[in-house]
Amino acid sequence: MTDVSNTHATATLQDRVVLGLVKFFRAEWSGAFLAILILGIAIELATTGRPFFHPSNLMTILNNSAAIGIVAGGMTLVIITAGIDLSVGSVMGMTAALTGYVASFWGFPPYLAIMTGLSIGLAIGAFNGSLVAYYGMPAFIVTLAGLSIWRGTGHLSTGAQATPKLPETFDYFGRYNPFAGLRDAYREGTLSGVWERIGAFVDDNWINFFRTFQMSMLIFIGFFVVLTIIISNTRYGRWVYAIGSNEPGARQAGINTPRYTMITYMFCSFSAALGALLFLGRAPYAKSDYGQMWELDAIAAVVIGGTSLFGGRGSLWGTFMGVILLKLINNGLTLAQLDTFWQMVVTGLIILVAVGLDIVRQSKDPESVRKLLGALAAVMAFLALMTPGAIFLRAKIALLEHNAAASLREAGESLAAGQNARLLSPDEIAQLQNAASSNLVAMILLLALVLAACSVVLRTSRINSFVLAAVFVLMIAPVVLMGYQITTPFLVLGGASLLGSAYVHALFARARALDVNAH
Repeated sequence: MTDVSNTHATATLQDRVVLGLVKFFRAEWSGAFLAILILGIAIELATTGRPFFHPSNLMTILNNSAAIGIVAGGMTLVIITAGIDLSVGSVMGMTAALTGYVASFWGFPPYLAIMTGLSIGLAIGAFNGSLVAYYGMPAFIVTLAGLSIWRGTGHLSTGAQATPKLPETFDYFGRYNPFAGLRDAYREGTLSGVWERIGAFVDDNWINFFRTFQMSMLIFIGFFVVLTIIISNTRYGRWVYAIGSNEPGARQAGINTPRYTMITYMFCSFSAALGALLFLGRAPYAKSDYGQMWELDAIAAVVIGGTSLFGGRGSLWGTFMGVILLKLINNGLTLAQLDTFWQMVVTGLIILVAVGLDIVRQSKDPESVRKLLGALAAVMAFLALMTPGAIFLRAKIALLEHNAAASLREAGESLAAGQNARLLSPDEIAQLQNAASSNLVAMILLLALVLAACSVVLRTSRINSFVLAAVFVLMIAPVVLMGYQITTPFLVLGGASLLGSAYVHALFARARALDVNAH
């Protein structure tokens, strides 16, 4: 009897776990949350020094994410309506440039310059939204044209020149620390009573906590809290989802879809202008080339957070985590000393994976989920490969260009300036040859891992998924010994994806059985 009870209890526990997993993964933001958790733990275990989850480190990530996060928040609303705004980066650059320009050269008081920038953002949103909502033009075309129009307008208006140092008022949107004045007053001995005790607490914990406290982080968090309340508790929020789910049906239900579509585009461009202010709060001057490729980063953050590009589904909470995840990955690539161009490649890959996740979630097919997890493992292996692979390729290409230029010179050809620049000294040749040879083994190992993960997408068994997940984890030791510690989080996440793929069919079958039994 006891054995039967124990078996029943175990089965019940397993069923609760399955139902809990089903409920968790039904949330649009579940993938981003899980990726942040796994990457954070992996970074914590792989790095030395200050822990990853230290409050000051987390606040630094939030500070660095603030400006693009604000832009992504506005983009979320547009995408929920089944639209798109490809002009947000250009709007951000133009409003940043013009805000700094009128403050520096026209003598506008800082607060009037700030209002001017925000008003420009609203006007651009009204222009884009009117063309989309009232004239029926495709949002992709309208905002693609805006990407060029607003960037060009910013360059023309300011001569593409940087402004002098901005007034300190702009610091209140960025680097200003609201606890700095309290700490200074405590150290000067001008506080008394409860304020003195608070000042002492701030001073004692300044290095570990309060030093990295900035207004950009507070505005970022506050913006998402307010916007979430609006979307979740107002008629406007309900109608945004209704328009994205079925615009003709929403119109027949009496919703003024053109008006609310235009309002959504206005809010998106306003968010881009507000993001520009947060960027100016951390930058020394204003320039019209700010915000380049921000439209790609904003869309990536939104789709990573689980918002459907087909409209009608998504959450700001998911976008918030998508921004953090994107910043984590970009920071990891920066620590790996990879070029910015690699980060652009990675952002594109992330968008593809996120869109694939959205399609798979709608299909509710376990085989599609398994293939997606295999593809995610392949992407993680590729991210790990990029560090040794980029060094190897860069060295080999430099040697190839040197040999080509040297051959032309020996043949008596006149070399152009760019070709002369490719000629290397013997010491430089030796360094590049050493770089290529020292990264060759790691590159081959990780390339084999990428190919093995790709094979999982095509066809695999549960045993193969287990074995390959173990290979991902075991690969950590040799690559770390070779000096590629930064690859550890990607290998851990790839192994976790493969482990999950091994259980997909069993989880789906059990979840469906429980659903049938529940009815």
